[in-house]
Amino acid sequence: MMKRLTAWALAALMLLSLCAPALADTYTLAEKFYIQAFRESAYRGTVTMTVEGNGSAVIGAAEWAALKTLAPKLSLTVEHTTTRDRDEGQAAFTLLLNGSENMKTTLMYDEKLLGVSSTLMGGTNAYFTAARDWDLTRLAQSLLQGDNVWPPVWRMLLAANNASDEWKARAKERTTIYETKLGLWLNGYASFATGRENNISYSELSCLIPAQAIKAEIKQLLVDFYNDAELLTLLREVVTAQEAAAYLQPAVMNDLFAMLDELKLQGDVKIVRRYDSMGGALLDSITLPFAENGRLSQLTVSLVTEEAGKKWVLEGIMNDTTEFAFSCLTGEEMIYTGSVELLLPQQENTGFVVSDGTADRKSIAFDYSLSWEPGEDQYTLSNDRFTRDMKGTLLIRPRGASNLPEQSVTLEASLASGSSQRSATQLNGKLTWRDMESGASIVLDLASRTVSPFAYNRPSNLTNAVRVDLLNQESRTALVQSWMNRAATVFAQLLLSGGVAPGFSNGQPK
Repeated sequence: MMKRLTAWALAALMLLSLCAPALADTYTLAEKFYIQAFRESAYRGTVTMTVEGNGSAVIGAAEWAALKTLAPKLSLTVEHTTTRDRDEGQAAFTLLLNGSENMKTTLMYDEKLLGVSSTLMGGTNAYFTAARDWDLTRLAQSLLQGDNVWPPVWRMLLAANNASDEWKARAKERTTIYETKLGLWLNGYASFATGRENNISYSELSCLIPAQAIKAEIKQLLVDFYNDAELLTLLREVVTAQEAAAYLQPAVMNDLFAMLDELKLQGDVKIVRRYDSMGGALLDSITLPFAENGRLSQLTVSLVTEEAGKKWVLEGIMNDTTEFAFSCLTGEEMIYTGSVELLLPQQENTGFVVSDGTADRKSIAFDYSLSWEPGEDQYTLSNDRFTRDMKGTLLIRPRGASNLPEQSVTLEASLASGSSQRSATQLNGKLTWRDMESGASIVLDLASRTVSPFAYNRPSNLTNAVRVDLLNQESRTALVQSWMNRAATVFAQLLLSGGVAPGFSNGQPK
């Protein structure tokens, strides 16, 4: 009898240990959190701040005093809600001062529109909307340029990159034609050489292409592109209406030709590919010139193969003669190391300035290391809980005689939930910046969890909203300027009401 009971007990224990975790096997904790918070249910969280220490050379004394005064009085609540199987929802960010609402920004979306209301933009009862496919960067551009602003090309590239696999397959059939043409053209400028570096023999294929030849080839590709009705139709499926009108109409080709003719490039394009004796890649590099009236003069992007891993290097020269370099070595186990260097055209009032610069050229330089520990989902049978701990650390070490200290930024986060797919998921985290010499620190703590859905506004149902995308340039520019003026006033009142400066109390704009 005892043996039979023992067998049943062991069988039950094995069944529990296998079946309970299986309820969550359909997805990871991170996926479960995302589904609950942003696709099927809702999320609420609170961020608090702690400032410790007597200051740091990184932050001015007045700014440090203001942070230390405000930190214990401030908190930020974050929330998002949606409805399952509907492309609509609402997110809100509320800044509390001494427990009372001080600023609030609400973002809304549905199938057709994006919407926003904010203390910083006219009050929480003033609503602004725009079509979902409208290019939001035009808000910033409206302050800098006129009506004839070309939409940024990068958003079109991003849209194509994020398109469906089915679309990419159809597009690949057309773009392969242009890749082949471009490859044949590059071969006309190719040269071959051999050499030896760091005791490694290599063969090198390089192309040096004059600026005028680049312009001529771009024009030829544009002629082919605007005669390719199939490719134009494909692109219209993923870009916005504004982008299609600006770039995908054959009539704009002559305008692009005129822009190319006026473009004065400062130098040639240089492409270098280097291989070892076994055909392994050692170096891929491209140097690009830019227009003389722009901020950037030259940019070189390189991928170098080293024994420790792959290293990306970004180097450039600005038109004011500022030189910059950024490197990132991708090591094993999600460890990244590198450096940042700047050579300024003249002496700057910055803590990174070191004494080994010339009389009128000062340098800024520091090394960094970044590590990330993604953790793994762990299950505890005794409390039927899945947990996952994650940690990332960034260390910054200034070079030379800099008066700045070594600094660290640490992110610690944890996920937790029951095995049931309906169990709420907790996300807690801590972001810590620390001066490694003085010990001063700024800490942001997040406590949050998924919750049941709650009521929200759909921007298409708002009857008194301003359609920003339908305004003319003059009206849109005036509107954005009014937002900036109001935001400056609201932040000033926050500082005053938080006790940072005298002369104002209890000021909380609505």
